[in-house]
Amino acid sequence: MQLSPLIHITSFSVMGSKSFPVSVDDEESPPYKERDYDEFSVKQRVYRTSSFRTEYKQADPIPLTAREKVQNVAKKTCSCSNGRGKKLLQKLLPLFKIYRKYKIKTDLPNDAIAGFTVGIMQLPQGMAYAMLADLPPVVGLYMSFFPVLIYFLLGTSRHISMGTVAVVSLMTGSIVSKVTTSSLSASTISPLFSTSEPSLNFTESFNGTTLAPDTGSGLSDLDVQKMALASTMCFLVGAIQILFGVCRLGFVTTYMSDPLVSGFTTGAAVHVFTSQVKYIFGLKIPRYPNLLQIVYTYKAIILNLPKTNIPTLIASAICIVILYIVKVQINTRFKHKMKIPVPIELIVVVTGTLLSHFFKFNETYKMKVVGKIPAGLPPFSPPPFVGFSDYISDAIIIAVVAFAQSVSLAALMAKKHNYTIDSNQEFIAYGAGSVFGSFFSCYPFAASVSRSSVQDSAGGRTQIASLFSASLVLVVIIVIGPLFESLPSCVLASIIVVALRSMFLQVFELKKLWIVSKYDFFIWIVTFVAVVILYVDLGLWIGLIFSFLTVVIRTQFTKPIQLQRIADLDVFADENKYLKTQRYPGVLIVGFHSPMYYANADIFVKQVYQLSQLKPERARKQIKRLGSIQEFRQSFSQTSQVPLYNPNPTSPSDGQYKRQDSVISISSFGVTANGHVGMSHPHPEDCQYLHHIVIDCSSMCFMDSVGSKVMKQLFDEYKTIGIKVFLAAVQDDVWTVLDTTGFLDTYKQNIYLSVADAVSAAMDDPEDDIVTKQV
Repeated sequence: MQLSPLIHITSFSVMGSKSFPVSVDDEESPPYKERDYDEFSVKQRVYRTSSFRTEYKQADPIPLTAREKVQNVAKKTCSCSNGRGKKLLQKLLPLFKIYRKYKIKTDLPNDAIAGFTVGIMQLPQGMAYAMLADLPPVVGLYMSFFPVLIYFLLGTSRHISMGTVAVVSLMTGSIVSKVTTSSLSASTISPLFSTSEPSLNFTESFNGTTLAPDTGSGLSDLDVQKMALASTMCFLVGAIQILFGVCRLGFVTTYMSDPLVSGFTTGAAVHVFTSQVKYIFGLKIPRYPNLLQIVYTYKAIILNLPKTNIPTLIASAICIVILYIVKVQINTRFKHKMKIPVPIELIVVVTGTLLSHFFKFNETYKMKVVGKIPAGLPPFSPPPFVGFSDYISDAIIIAVVAFAQSVSLAALMAKKHNYTIDSNQEFIAYGAGSVFGSFFSCYPFAASVSRSSVQDSAGGRTQIASLFSASLVLVVIIVIGPLFESLPSCVLASIIVVALRSMFLQVFELKKLWIVSKYDFFIWIVTFVAVVILYVDLGLWIGLIFSFLTVVIRTQFTKPIQLQRIADLDVFADENKYLKTQRYPGVLIVGFHSPMYYANADIFVKQVYQLSQLKPERARKQIKRLGSIQEFRQSFSQTSQVPLYNPNPTSPSDGQYKRQDSVISISSFGVTANGHVGMSHPHPEDCQYLHHIVIDCSSMCFMDSVGSKVMKQLFDEYKTIGIKVFLAAVQDDVWTVLDTTGFLDTYKQNIYLSVADAVSAAMDDPEDDIVTKQV
């Protein structure tokens, strides 16, 4: 048996009863120290970390200057040798790599079927979510076409469906809704369209010949103003996403844990549902400011319930029931038997439009309808940029949320189909799509969970499916769009409400989260409540801050544990959780599974004091009174019935110490027939005074300057009362901090390569002779 290339294995005995593997070498060498002590009959070579690093550590590379780094990046970027130009092209345009192995005969039919299926879903969902964003429904159709084309060129996912989504639409709507009739002024109009009558000319620029050559688009000034603001937000969000992608910040979503995202989306679903209640009941309710929006909205709904439009409510109920039965009871239950799900949303939209048109729901029953939908593509027009700085913080939140939802879905699909995505390239693809779409009256887009699932289940293989769906949407924009003018708004609201079902079902995750992690449970709750009460953007920030705080709390409440060696193994573990542990009298072994930094350093010291049952400040007072450390130890051993350091401070209430399957190195303990060890009073040998503390640093991933300072304080404090502190298994990053802070200048010889080395050195320390004689 061999534990490492550096050591060979022999055995040692404890009280002549058992054998344990230890390391020994035949030849002496400078990094080692060989010792032999009677009680454990151990011969083992010990490595100090400094000696090990001197012998085996490679020299650190010479750091490059800023100029050299820039030159290396430029060389790698611009060099076309060895196929680098081809790799760069494939990185910038992933479609060349994705479609290099595209099989037209087998993949194209699947993509066509999946694409047309998703396109059918895009039509009603696009219009519905555009209405959620407080924009004309036609904008949702534009979103299903223009940004999708850019993602086809730049995206790395093969299965996600890009376009309108509920959360991003809601967040955009909260900004767009700030535009009112009174806000139509020159201050919010792009200079590109400014004349003596800015709002009129700005509207005319949208309602010109490009939109509708003969009759105009039919959009009101307020609609045009909202579209202008939405396109500005779209450009700003896209620019931020491109910047994040270029700066390789795709990792930012790692700070958005699954419980955080789940609580956030569920809270956003409450806002989405609330925003659609007025359409379902046929009420006219203003959109309230973000803070406490839910409270004010439901207050207004309750006060206006007597004004409910009964025909609208009946139509909404019928649509919701039909959508639920088909989507949940048919499409979901029999999805394995159906190649293509029933396009119930489109069927409901077409049926509702026809009934509304022929029975004149708008005139007869005062039901609100979609209204004018301009035919043709929107004009290519840059978004207005005046005052966009007021929305930067909102744009950053939307950019991160849209990316988080999209890339998490892309990663899920990639894992399912065994390929990889590039999160930074995804950032660039989303940003480029939004920037391009902003010139065609779009607002920020993202990946839809429902449409992506349908595209995958329908057999979609690549993003070519998105070309087919975009083609279908294009036909509707150019030709069929105006036919939906009679569509009741309550139908679109019903589609949104039923689509929220999957988000609300996330509430059932709470039971599992409570079992797995209380921290994750409270992250979900806090994020959900903050989003619902305070609104989406502020709620997300609060959720993120609380999530960060839980990390700090976890490190602060990480308690050091007392470790003992497992018999027959070179492993140290918590003696309260593992059997066959072996004690080392006078040596306290402390494990700390957390980084050591400013937030928990002082707490760590106090907990070490508690574990050792010895606070240096109090011990120094006793030593000063008695005259010396030796007198203090001798006096304490003669008068105290409780040891200064008891390796197992907890004992049963009856005063009998019992531990099952433990290997005890103290000869005075009696071992019973059933393997239990008992004693009625502590034996003097078990009252071995604490002379060494070994701190296992193997789980300390980092240490800051405060942690190093506190660690030095711990060493100094125990040194004043004759106790040595050793560090073991120090990581390279921690070693660097200890070196730069000057800790190693004093205590370099107190750091060992492993816990076993540190314990062996502690048991063989010459200063222990004094302790042993006095005990």
